[in-house]
Amino acid sequence: MLAAFLLAGLVAAPVATVALFLRVPFRGRAFGAWPWTRRLVLALLGTAVLAAVAAGALWGIGATLGNVIAGAAGLAAVSLLWLPVTRRWSARAHVCWSATTYLFLAYLVFMLEWTFATHLGVGGTVGGLILWAMEVFAGFLGCAYLWELCDALGREAWLRRVRSGASETVARRVLPFVSLQVPAYNEPPEMVIQTLGALTRLDYPNYEILAIDDNTTDEALWQPVRQWCLAHGVTFVHLQEWPGYKSGALNYALREMIDPRAELIGVIDSDYQVDPQFLRRCAPLFADPAVGFIQAPQDYRDWRQAPFYRRLYYSYKYFFAVSQPSRNERDGAIFAGTMGLIRRAAIERAGGWDEWCITEDAELSLRLLRDGWSGVHVDRSFGVGVMPLTFEALKGQRFRWCFGGIQILRRHWRSMLPGSRTESNRMSLGQRWAYLSGGLQWYGDLLALLFFVFLLVGAANVAFGAGLLFRKLTGFLIAAIPMLVVLGFVRAVALLRRGTGASWRDALGAFMIWQSTGLVVARASVQGLFARQAEFLRTPKTAGESRWTDAIRGNLGESGLAVLGLAGIVAALTEATGYGGALTAALLLWPTIAYASAPLNSWAAQRAALPADLRARRRSEYRRYVAARRVTWAAGGIAAATCAVALAAGLLSPGSAPVRPPQLLGPAQGRPPAHARAPGTSPDPTGTPAPTGTRHAPSPGSTGTTVAPGSSPAPTSPSPTSTTPAPSTSPSPTPTPTSSPSSGTATSPPPNPPPSRPPTTSPTTP
Repeated sequence: MLAAFLLAGLVAAPVATVALFLRVPFRGRAFGAWPWTRRLVLALLGTAVLAAVAAGALWGIGATLGNVIAGAAGLAAVSLLWLPVTRRWSARAHVCWSATTYLFLAYLVFMLEWTFATHLGVGGTVGGLILWAMEVFAGFLGCAYLWELCDALGREAWLRRVRSGASETVARRVLPFVSLQVPAYNEPPEMVIQTLGALTRLDYPNYEILAIDDNTTDEALWQPVRQWCLAHGVTFVHLQEWPGYKSGALNYALREMIDPRAELIGVIDSDYQVDPQFLRRCAPLFADPAVGFIQAPQDYRDWRQAPFYRRLYYSYKYFFAVSQPSRNERDGAIFAGTMGLIRRAAIERAGGWDEWCITEDAELSLRLLRDGWSGVHVDRSFGVGVMPLTFEALKGQRFRWCFGGIQILRRHWRSMLPGSRTESNRMSLGQRWAYLSGGLQWYGDLLALLFFVFLLVGAANVAFGAGLLFRKLTGFLIAAIPMLVVLGFVRAVALLRRGTGASWRDALGAFMIWQSTGLVVARASVQGLFARQAEFLRTPKTAGESRWTDAIRGNLGESGLAVLGLAGIVAALTEATGYGGALTAALLLWPTIAYASAPLNSWAAQRAALPADLRARRRSEYRRYVAARRVTWAAGGIAAATCAVALAAGLLSPGSAPVRPPQLLGPAQGRPPAHARAPGTSPDPTGTPAPTGTRHAPSPGSTGTTVAPGSSPAPTSPSPTSTTPAPSTSPSPTPTPTSSPSSGTATSPPPNPPPSRPPTTSPTTP
């Protein structure tokens, strides 16, 4: 019976996925006055069709009538149970969600029963249960990514979506005073001056500009900015040996520099060129007294001319095009820093910026929601900045996002657990789910690394003639496991293409960028659990000519894992007979390619065409970003040691006798298939004319002041006979600390550019 449920899910999930991605030329009009009725009727029809397809597949392989009915009925029952939750989705999205969650559930129940039924001994059973627990977590990640996918492609009723800011009427009537704050550390002065110059040209009457240099030691970098600010009426301060990094600088501005009239605070990164309409379109959204913050998409410039930067751009765009709108429907959007505005009263009530977290923006948004404020995501981009120009700088950014995301999870996990609203925590269930799932998604890359280790153990077994790992697999599962991996991969790339407008080639390249940063994200996800502090890895915006060997040296950990994966593939293919070796090699191929793409992306970034000013920044970026190389050295050593231990344990584990599998077919056919564990995959940011706005005039001591501290208050692997692990892939978030999507049976790309998992690799379930 369990085998029938599993097979029905394996048939239904791919069919429902294909239906979701097909473009429908028209929408039903028979129930135009009652859209919810139309969605309900179509969802019921879709469920009936999918159940019939599953039943036909079961009947076609000779399953008993009882098993045919059970598989189809189970699928229909799960679909009906989900109808109230998915009532605002199209029928295709509802059916896709229902079929895939049905597959997750059937797989997990089947494998739990199989773990105990195969009598693996104490060691093998414990190992099997550990792997099953990993698959449960992979199933959770898969559901989180799948919800985002179905929400993005299937939602017909967007209740909170803001397309381009406030209406013209509100924009003319509501114009609160805004304090725009530009923190900078060791940035090229010409870049900071360009940013400040763009801010002076905003089409808005009531705002001030505060430039805060945060502990830059080289006067040649901050003195030109100070002189420009003196000439253009912009308030400037240089902080010397000031604690708290960026958060400390922003707290100083909040307490010591801000105009008393300011109602809103905007944080602008020092590399951004802001659209003149930014404040006029976004500030009026605070006419709603419940709004605590708004966030517009982070966007980037100079990305079209080179394939690497195009793909990196699309990997960032995913978060703001797919993840944020979906989160916004549950009022769970993240404040991602630059290009966002915060209500001053809200941040002061929350106690200012927390200086312990290196992703202070996302952490603040959680506290604001917990205090009962609402957040709003705006679809339209109002500014462009500079992306990391080297792959090593990108890895450092991803490390910072992930580490900060785990810091938030570790500090605030109680606030994210399901529960009723209280005076101290006013977050709804939807908000809690958005932040909890976003934080946990960062562990997708670590889970994928563990599955990779298990596959290496299987390859070693095959090479040494043990043949234990796969001897219970049948042709049914030999076909099913790769199908699950391919399904997840196609989902992730297709969603990237649909959500961002990328070509198929660029969508695939963006997905590979997510995957190639998996090792550094895995390390950050572990370190974030135990380390109280991490080096504040700023993303530099500014070596002679690099060589291909630099790409290898900058990514030694990933290169080492790729070599191990290649060796495992060769070892697995030494098995001359049977399916085990070929399947092991096939499953090792994807993670091996993902790790090998790290030095390839590094080389592509080094050679990509850029304007002259950005070429200079790229050379400086590569020189300065030594931390990324240290990260890969350490991560590579840890990964190699883990592989060695797991390999030894796998080779020393005893075998067990074959076990008769559960019956799917009737006795007349005499073809009972044997099933072995096979995890699937889960879908794992000029001129400088005189200022025009009304700004707070700098006091004699504020422009060009150097402030020092004290001058103002500072703020074990299972038995090889038990299971067959499968790789999982996911794109990881986004500049917000939440992770990014991934491929698998349920996918949705990372994490985020800004804090959220720009997409990453995550483990899998079917």
